[in-house]
Amino acid sequence: MLDHIDIKVRHLEQSKVFYRTLLAVLGIEASYEDASSIIFSDSKDYIWIGEGIPKRVHFAFSAKNMHEVNAFYQTGLACGGKSAGEPSYQGDDYYSCYILDLDNYLIEAVCRQVN
Repeated sequence: MLDHIDIKVRHLEQSKVFYRTLLAVLGIEASYEDASSIIFSDSKDYIWIGEGIPKRVHFAFSAKNMHEVNAFYQTGLACGGKSAGEPSYQGDDYYSCYILDLDNYLIEAVCRQVN
């Protein structure tokens, strides 16, 4: 279960645009922003993004359905991400895709209740 993630990015302004655009596909919006960081959150989880030296991290966002996984993948590519794994089944109840973001963080969108 995800509670929160803190990451550092090389270019905060570019990453703000990238994550704002990409996470909108999953209905996740920025809840706080200032000159040095941005926070995206829902009622229980959050990701904090600040400028600094990136380190390797993998994190997965929950998608409601396969359509959101597919849209996450296409949107990630469209706003500058690189494919690290096209949307596909990884088991009967696990459908996901992988994107490398602007700082090569491995991000995933996953739907666990696939019909």
